Amino acid sequence: MEPSILGPESEVKPVLIRCLYCHQPFAPSLFHPQQIICHSPECQRRRKSDYHRRKQQTDPQYRQVCEESRKKWCLNHPNYQRQYRKDHSEYVEQNLIAQKRRDQRRRARNLVKNNLAIDLKRLPAEVWLVGPDLGDLVKNNLAISQVMIFQTVAATARQFG
Repeated sequence: MEPSILGPESEVKPVLIRCLYCHQPFAPSLFHPQQIICHSPECQRRRKSDYHRRKQQTDPQYRQVCEESRKKWCLNHPNYQRQYRKDHSEYVEQNLIAQKRRDQRRRARNLVKNNLAIDLKRLPAEVWLVGPDLGDLVKNNLAISQVMIFQTVAATARQFG
């Protein structure tokens, strides 16, 4: 049969599959029918990153070539990090804040079950520990250096009344 005799109903419609990353439907390439990642730049970037990561984990020779390439680049650009930090002060500030946060978490993990600071049961006050990392402090009575003391209304009234 000649193609001109066939009607539009006989045209082959592309099969749409969903991208593994963005989950949007797309038609795979005719040259690569096994394609499972769409053509968007973001999905292609993720695909390449995943491939690179897997290849480094499984291929020692590839990992060595990447390491040598990185070292060679660093030798050819010795002041890159210093210059980058000089040109990007907002990056330096964000990095300092993030490092302080990491340091606080590390110190909090080291303080678990540390209850030698003060015997809080002898104080005539209620103590509330408030903070983002208190889930890590299982049996720790006093672990935060920032302490806020609130006096209850009843205690104030007895004291001055």
